[in-house]
Amino acid sequence: MKFPQKLLCALGISLALGAAPVAQAQQRTEIQMWMGLTGLGGELLTKYAADFNAAQSEYRVVMSFKGQYPEQRAAAVAAYRAGNPPHIMQMFDAGSGDMTAAKGAIVPVSDVFKRANLPFNPADFIAPARGYYSLPSGEMLSMPFNVSTAVMFYNKDAFKRAGLDAEKPPMTWPEVIKAAKTIREKNASACGFTTTWMAWIMLEQHAARHNLPLGTKNNGKDGAGASLELNTPQNQRMLQTLVDMQKDKSFDYGGRSNDAAAKFISGECAMLLQSSGGLGAIARDAKFQFGVGQLPYWPDQAKGGKPFVSTIGGASLWVFNAPNRTTNEYRGVALFLNHLRSTPVMTDWAKQTGFLPATNAAFKAMTDEGFFTKNPGRDVPVVQLINGQQGPHTGGYRFGRWVEIRDVYHEEVEKALQGRQTAAEALHNAQRRGTALLRAFDAQNRS
Repeated sequence: MKFPQKLLCALGISLALGAAPVAQAQQRTEIQMWMGLTGLGGELLTKYAADFNAAQSEYRVVMSFKGQYPEQRAAAVAAYRAGNPPHIMQMFDAGSGDMTAAKGAIVPVSDVFKRANLPFNPADFIAPARGYYSLPSGEMLSMPFNVSTAVMFYNKDAFKRAGLDAEKPPMTWPEVIKAAKTIREKNASACGFTTTWMAWIMLEQHAARHNLPLGTKNNGKDGAGASLELNTPQNQRMLQTLVDMQKDKSFDYGGRSNDAAAKFISGECAMLLQSSGGLGAIARDAKFQFGVGQLPYWPDQAKGGKPFVSTIGGASLWVFNAPNRTTNEYRGVALFLNHLRSTPVMTDWAKQTGFLPATNAAFKAMTDEGFFTKNPGRDVPVVQLINGQQGPHTGGYRFGRWVEIRDVYHEEVEKALQGRQTAAEALHNAQRRGTALLRAFDAQNRS
């Protein structure tokens, strides 16, 4: 790959002519990065590391997949305790509370760049990502990379078969319900809609979209002692809607993670709530025309008829501390992170995957070249994040043990979907059990 001169200068790379001697290659400082993505995302990250390695001879980045984000998180904790964690780990948004509380284990990314004497300004990143991964002081804890939010994908062919306007996706939950039931009545698809990442979309994104708290103490961002606030009338209404809709398959539950995407890609379900980062796989594998719409909202919860913004998801890049880790290693980490946040990489990543451009420069470059004009729908997640109303509960959360709390939520919701308890009982139990996990987390971090 031929690197732009500006990028080479930014990385401080001096390319030597000819092949590097074997001895020189063996002297490279190795930088270990654990990634949490497979498929196209994993392939691209591996490619970016290979490009970096080929462009200089001082460092060698080794990319490894240690399982999905929860499994990788557990492996990283074990590696840290053993004194040999990776230099960089890609961790999803749900793990941010745990990572923030791991005092001494993490080197804030702002500090990593400072140690390397490389310029770094958190303001270079889009505001929703900057706010999510920074402290109130402005210090950035981790570097946003695969930034996403939840959107609606819909099957235009199925909409046409049902007599619906294929160029007008439903915007509100009443419109989604009506469209899904029409699709089933006309047998345009086997199910009306499904959702991936149930807790992230139907609980966390739903809360942000309606400016509802998930818990006390500024959604956990003000420190220890927070309690969950899940058993609310609005959350009960949302869950009861899903329970009712599954009776005629106008809604079909597709599991806790990303498995439901297959129901949409195969044509089984006509609408899908998913991360905007799922666009690449849909574009590659779906055999029908599809569109992108904003995440639905309840109009009676909107302020002045305008919904609130959704919140970001995806993952960021965290830097681990470790015994005997050298200044030279941290310099290599900073140089590689500098490569990943460069405009050529950020724009390539966003174009190919459907994740958002994480930096203002990348977003501007894509806008200036007309990318969003030429690719209708690709601006939907950006518009949804920027044009909606901001509120005190739209900026995300920072709870410890949130991965386990998500599992608790899933367990209780699944019982409701199976008719074993009411929506109110499910949310009450999720709130009670989740708050108990927060208390255990607080006690663990006091010791």
